[in-house]
Amino acid sequence: MPDEVTAERVAAIAASARIPLDAAAAERVARTVNPTVTRFFAEKIALPMEIEPASFVVVAREQAER
Repeated sequence: MPDEVTAERVAAIAASARIPLDAAAAERVARTVNPTVTRFFAEKIALPMEIEPASFVVVAREQAER
């Protein structure tokens, strides 16, 4: 993971999610999240993410059956 979030990266993520985002908004988002992302990178913090929503349902059902 790069240690800096750029407006181009934000725009590419928004475009891949089909979210309309103008250049000024992408710049604002990058400026806002960059300090947090930089700190996470420096501290080597990893957040586990669900790969697919269906796996959450399976885990939730297993825990409910216990």
